[in-house]
Amino acid sequence: MDQPDEEKERRHPSDERRHHPRTYLGLPVRVHFAGEPHTITLELVDISLGGAYFRTSGRRPRRGQWLALGFVTGERQVCAARGRAVRVDESGFALTFDAVNSALQSFLEDLKSHVQRAA
Repeated sequence: MDQPDEEKERRHPSDERRHHPRTYLGLPVRVHFAGEPHTITLELVDISLGGAYFRTSGRRPRRGQWLALGFVTGERQVCAARGRAVRVDESGFALTFDAVNSALQSFLEDLKSHVQRAA
């Protein structure tokens, strides 16, 4: 049975705030927490033009903390972005992007077109 719209909104309010569709990846990426000397490898669960969600059982940022991420594609393009943690939960955290480099922008556009073709 379908749930009333009001109940759906109550259960998933963050879905209403998203401006870009998410693509699920499960990709290991390097993440740097502002103010810390080292990067760590975390799982990039999903990503969109506006942000990303990371799974971690260890280190989590504070809400509002700046972070940077980076990974290398199969075509040897270095994808990088920076942003702030906007949500932190028991499974990980969400980041909203402040800036992405051209390689990441191209990667995201390629992902979007690939997902649309597959649908």
